[in-house]
Amino acid sequence: NFNRTTYRDGLAPHFRIVLRNQLMAILKSENSEKKSDGSDYDIFVDGLKIYTTLDPKIQAHAEAAAKEHMQTLQKTFFKEWKNLDPWTYIEDKDKWEEEGFDKKATKEQMLNIRQGVLKRLIRETDLYEDLKKKHIGKSLAALQKEFPNIRLRDTDLERMLNSNKGIATLISEKRISSSQASNYRKVMKSANFKSVSKNWKVFQEEVEKAFEKPVKMKVFAYNDEMEKDTVMTPLEAIKYHRMFLQIGSMAVNPITGHVKAWVGGVNHKYFQYDHVTSLRQVGSTFKPFVYATAIQNMGLSPCQPVLDVQHTVKVGEGSFILAEDWSPQNFSDFTNLKVTLFEGLKKSLNSVSVYLMKELGSPKPVVNIVSRMGIDTESKYANGQKRILPVPSLALGATDLSVQEMTGAYTVFANNGIYNKPIFITRIEDRNGRVIYEDEPVERKALDATANYVMVEMLKNVNVGKRDFYKIKTESGGKTGTTNDHVDGWYMGISPNLVVGTWVGGEDQWIRFRNKSLGQGGKMAYPYWAKLMIKLEADKELDFDTKATFFKPPGELGIELDCDKYRSSEDVINFDEEEDDEFFDDIYGDEVESDSTGIQ
Repeated sequence: NFNRTTYRDGLAPHFRIVLRNQLMAILKSENSEKKSDGSDYDIFVDGLKIYTTLDPKIQAHAEAAAKEHMQTLQKTFFKEWKNLDPWTYIEDKDKWEEEGFDKKATKEQMLNIRQGVLKRLIRETDLYEDLKKKHIGKSLAALQKEFPNIRLRDTDLERMLNSNKGIATLISEKRISSSQASNYRKVMKSANFKSVSKNWKVFQEEVEKAFEKPVKMKVFAYNDEMEKDTVMTPLEAIKYHRMFLQIGSMAVNPITGHVKAWVGGVNHKYFQYDHVTSLRQVGSTFKPFVYATAIQNMGLSPCQPVLDVQHTVKVGEGSFILAEDWSPQNFSDFTNLKVTLFEGLKKSLNSVSVYLMKELGSPKPVVNIVSRMGIDTESKYANGQKRILPVPSLALGATDLSVQEMTGAYTVFANNGIYNKPIFITRIEDRNGRVIYEDEPVERKALDATANYVMVEMLKNVNVGKRDFYKIKTESGGKTGTTNDHVDGWYMGISPNLVVGTWVGGEDQWIRFRNKSLGQGGKMAYPYWAKLMIKLEADKELDFDTKATFFKPPGELGIELDCDKYRSSEDVINFDEEEDDEFFDDIYGDEVESDSTGIQ
């Protein structure tokens, strides 16, 4: 009855893969400890003991909460898409910025990119690889041996095989570079290429037949086994699995930086891509960094009134680098009323964030703050462009970050303004107990204690109603986030003992709720956090401290938090009064998220 256990078994399977990769990088680094013969340690054969920070009980609760929430969310998602195919469905509008199209993008262009993704998914399957090996395996291997330094992906082969338009046309369309064109011309003269070309058409015809043939198979399902038996075509199976919403969540002790739970997806067997480390647009969850910068640099009170109108950053204003004036919209209409910073953050109003950015006079102070909060402001995309650009749209979350980065940054708020780098490996020992690696904590002050406490009070105010609805006992706060076309839903939750960052969304930009109410972070991500907190509070063995409080600096703050004392005129809306809050909700809806509309 013996069954070998692998690192993929048990709790936190996505984490185990990340852990494996991190261990291999540590042990192969130049400064790592070596074995007595000078060689690198091998995590698979050298009997190493790896000490991690994950808490099995918190992890189990996190996985259970994820399954409960995502199963319910998925039912709603399937219901909304009933009788519709997201691979062919296009809304009646001429652009969709989240898919990277310009204002003149056509529906045909949008469908083409989706078909391109579908083609890539087909080519990643074992079935496709088996057919490829059968039909062109030998000739392709010979071609690759002939040109070992030239990339020969299926996409490259297809371009060369369909080069009737001419290589020059591919260059003019910026689909390939001049150096790629030169390589293509070399390859196309080869006899081995001609052999590949001869069998390519038959190969593609066989692929089409195979992926349209119904077969018995197991697919993912929300049940006790997390899968079910069914009959469908391989192509239907790809689309079916791609329809499942995913989750990425990380829980961190803000005092120590120790990662306590890691949920990389809804299931590892069928969905191995880790969503804790992947990059997604953060939307409104970035706004607290702007507020924190303004409060620290200018000493603003969260009771300060700001007009909820369309604010404009003009060309030449401050230290902003703009080619044209920037005037972003709110999620809904502007009220033309004065709102406090408290309510600006609670209702996630773009108008208030733009106002604060204008007052700062430059995005650079915000970039400096987030850098101290652990976000790598120098990191770049594959195309070489920086992920954190010093542009005013940064105020609305116009950047892609990971759950890992965002959770680390939010630990600052829960830790009196002190950043502790999240870690999940404390030490590594060899088979004899000798320590060959020990993590060195990274700690630094990111916000002063006063500004940080003000931010904690603002974050506590954001979801106070929902927190009461779920009967969360622990002192807590947080911020939701929703991006354009409700593609990404976020919730960053803070409490004195645990910070939980969560993203929910589809693998592809078009796998999303069509209804903006259902697709908001408050519906997609917040309930997971609430379910997790309820489980942690109810677990008596865990001894989760529900009475812990956020640190408050001694003495006078110097920043007024009582808006009744601060209020200087009657035209500032008092949102502490129930009727006023209902009035605002009539305008903005039950749950409001300002997206990054207007970002160029």
